[in-house]
Amino acid sequence: MLRAVSAALRGIRTRTTSINATNCITSKCNPVLNSIQYRAFGALSIAVQKWAAVGPTQHKTLLNHVTTENLALPAEPINIPVRTVIKFTMSKGKRQTVKTVLTRFYRLHWGIWIRTRTGRHNKLWTKSFARKKRLRRHVFCNATQSTLLDKMVSKYWKRRHYYIDDPYEPYHNREEFRITRRKPLP
Repeated sequence: MLRAVSAALRGIRTRTTSINATNCITSKCNPVLNSIQYRAFGALSIAVQKWAAVGPTQHKTLLNHVTTENLALPAEPINIPVRTVIKFTMSKGKRQTVKTVLTRFYRLHWGIWIRTRTGRHNKLWTKSFARKKRLRRHVFCNATQSTLLDKMVSKYWKRRHYYIDDPYEPYHNREEFRITRRKPLP
């Protein structure tokens, strides 16, 4: 793959006239580098996109037409940090549990995940008593997040667990909603 990229860069360099090498690389090889950056060549694409932030450039195409492009903004973002890790075992290929999900979230039996509020331990001296009380509460994750968290844990954590003096015991059943109701209405 690297040989193909270097051959393409050499071919482009010989075809263009009176152009800065950096402008040549960014203008001609942008689609090539966009496909490469997802294949562990992130440092190369970052350097090229930094070179691209020089403003409008003028170069000749293969048919000797002069075109002007504005290369100040890259077409796609380079790296977007995400936490959607789904791990698989090497032997059987089954899904593994992501341990940080178990420390940050808690699954109720009817399928929803709950979490604590962010910033509940930070700068408490600046927060009022009512705000500190609100920060101690748990909040629901939405349906998309719950589906993703279900993918990130194994079947063991999806089934019901019984703990001694479980503070979440009254919340595992959801009788007020008709889909999750177990007991009939009186």
